[in-house]
Amino acid sequence: MKITSMAFIFLSMLFLIAGCSTNEIIASRLNMPKDIPDFVKESDFEKVDWDRTVTVFDTGTRNDMAGNKNKLGFIGPDLKPNGELDIKPNKIQKWLWHFWGIEQGKLTVVGYNQGTLKITPVLSDGWSKNGIGGGKIEGADASMPSSVVLPEAGKWALLVYIDGKLFDILVFKIDK
Repeated sequence: MKITSMAFIFLSMLFLIAGCSTNEIIASRLNMPKDIPDFVKESDFEKVDWDRTVTVFDTGTRNDMAGNKNKLGFIGPDLKPNGELDIKPNKIQKWLWHFWGIEQGKLTVVGYNQGTLKITPVLSDGWSKNGIGGGKIEGADASMPSSVVLPEAGKWALLVYIDGKLFDILVFKIDK
């Protein structure tokens, strides 16, 4: 009888664990910074698809852009010969963001490192910045310059919010 109840408990625990997705388990371990904007929710991090990495695409102008075509892109980091982004950890870089489907708003960018589960602001001067606008440029509906910095190497997801609503997620790797 004891073996049967132990087996039942073991199988119950196994089903409970199997019922949780990897993202749900990770979300339960997140350490949200105290100063993170209120509209950023732990459930937003569950939406990260680590296999959907940014692509480099032709804008039809002199600059190629990295991001999710026809949604969100940026110009700034150099491209490595293999087509990957040349982003250095802990180095401030100037990016020109491009947005499709919006014309103005307030930008918030939250960085999330897959390996360390670190959550950090990406804009060099804090979580958010006003000023999306600028009219149509490089085929996008709006644009905005900013300085960005990511503190360490690894695979990063940038959760991009416009006016407090999750707009898009950019996933890419930073080498050491």
